[in-house]
Amino acid sequence: MFYRLVHGFLLSLLVVLAFTVSCAPGGGEPVRETVESGAQTVAGEAREAGVAGEPVGEVYVSLGDSLAVGVGSTEPDRLGYTPLYREALEEEAGAGVDLIGLGIPGETSASFVGEYPSGDSQLVQAEAALAENPGAEVTLSLGGNDLLRAGETAGEREAAVVAYGENLDFILGTLEAASPGEPPRITVLALYNPAPGTFTDRWAGQLNREIRAVAQENGALVAAGDRAFEGNESDYARFEQYPWDIHPTDEGYRALAGAFAEARGIQPG
Repeated sequence: MFYRLVHGFLLSLLVVLAFTVSCAPGGGEPVRETVESGAQTVAGEAREAGVAGEPVGEVYVSLGDSLAVGVGSTEPDRLGYTPLYREALEEEAGAGVDLIGLGIPGETSASFVGEYPSGDSQLVQAEAALAENPGAEVTLSLGGNDLLRAGETAGEREAAVVAYGENLDFILGTLEAASPGEPPRITVLALYNPAPGTFTDRWAGQLNREIRAVAQENGALVAAGDRAFEGNESDYARFEQYPWDIHPTDEGYRALAGAFAEARGIQPG
């Protein structure tokens, strides 16, 4: 019964969230996706100065999908993982941290590197931010939407994971090349599974193995969001109470922020 509920939920999301995907041929090129006009303005580019009157010690660029934006939190601008991790960085640095938030709800790895009729892709915006701020702190959450739009069959999901890995490799390489002189400090989020004990175990696990392998190849860190949620899914994710919503609760976002901090070796304040 629960399997059918989860499966039906994912299929409905495929219909609601589907985008037109075009695959670039061979040669290591990323799979590119065109996002409908207006998608970029859902989150937009939010650049905030550090705490007024305090020196800005570093720059933090938050990239990715709805998790980077804090969807599901009661106060995304304060209780999402991006603002919480920024606070941890400020405590560690003893100075204000300039935030450049570029996350877009619904983003896939393909749309991240794709074309936006209304403006530059998130990757292009990130390149510009890193060119201006070499050595910046970077977090990246991508992959959940890749699986949600992959189709019903094992073959389609396998292909989605492979394409995701290729795109992630391209993204990480591009971000590093965009930061002249000093490489960015990139941490990629390993994704939590909101419905453990179902067929999602296999695919979340496979995606996270891809994330860890590609991150390691590119010298990026991994925030273990999957492990942070283990055993706490009913408190950290909204799915059990609202089966149409797989986003974290406030407690879940705090756990993700903690996973980013742990990956960077930042001690809790």
